[in-house]
Formats: sequence, C-alpha cells, structure tokens
Amino acid sequence: MLRGQRIGLRHMTEDDLPWLKRMLGDPQVRGPFGGSRMTPPHQIDRRWQEHGFAGEDLERLLICHLLDGSVIGEVVHFSAARYTTAREIGWTLADVSMRGQGLTTEAAGLLVDYLFENWPVNRLSCGMSVHNHASRRVAEKCGFEHEGIQRGVVFVAGEYVDCHALSLLRSDWLAMKGRAA
Repeated sequence: MLRGQRIGLRHMTEDDLPWLKRMLGDPQVRGPFGGSRMTPPHQIDRRWQEHGFAGEDLERLLICHLLDGSVIGEVVHFSAARYTTAREIGWTLADVSMRGQGLTTEAAGLLVDYLFENWPVNRLSCGMSVHNHASRRVAEKCGFEHEGIQRGVVFVAGEYVDCHALSLLRSDWLAMKGRAA
C-alpha cells in the first residue's frame, strides 16, 4: 500500500468487487460530473477476471482511509495516447461525507509520485468538466497546469460537456520535489 498522512492507495482484491459494482453502477455515487452511464456488474466481473484492474492499459487503485481501512474512492491511470508514454489520471471520492477535506488531493498526489517514480513517463494529463471546480483545484494543487478547453469531449446526462485539459511534466514534478532533472 502507498501511504500518505490520512489515506493509502492499494490494488483491488476480489473482496472489493461489491464496492466497485456499487460505485460504477450508481451515477449518484460518482456525482454530477462523472457521467450517468452505468457499468453492468457482469462487465466488472469480466474485467476482474481478465486483468484484475491492474495492467499496462489501466491501473485502478483504491483510496483507503488509514484510520479504519474503509474504501472511500479510487484513482486510475491509463495510456493517454497509443503513440506516447504519457498517462492520463483520474480520481473519484465516492464517500460524499469525506469530500472537501483534501483527501482527494492527497490521493492524486500519491498517484503522481508513484507514476513518476515507477513508470517511464514524461507527461501526466487529466481532464474534468468545466463545471467541476473541485477537481480542477485538486489537479492544480498537485502541480498540473491548465492547457486549455477540450470542446464537447465528454458525454454527461444526455449532452456533450467541455472539459479542462491539464498536464504535469516530469521536469515540473522534479522541480516541485526539489530534485534536478
């Protein structure tokens, strides 16, 4: 487990599948910016059997509260484009009562450090609805810089939504950490 001050990140186990099925099957849990499309439980089971949500194409890590070990959300990373080593990251704090306490920022920061320390990547990117001010702030606190707006890129609640595009380069991360490039 990757440990922060208040949360940890760990891979999924089979015991976590009911939690994941609830989160991916209930648009209310993901909130208004995560889209309303539901993932059927059998698809989650199939993906678990295929790769356990941990591989080169996609790695899903659970956010666990260190006080009681409860799963409160997830962070993910996946290939941003087939022709680069760049990764895109994302996060969901499914436990609404835990939002607004900096836990998602801590989780995203742990994921950023994990990727730059363990993966041969030069660029991380993330995107979120232009209406999702909290997620944009998480990205900025982790050092991501705003690059622009992607028009009509995500389909949410029956309409295409514009998204912020942000990125963080390895050299920026090294500078934040006080290390030489």
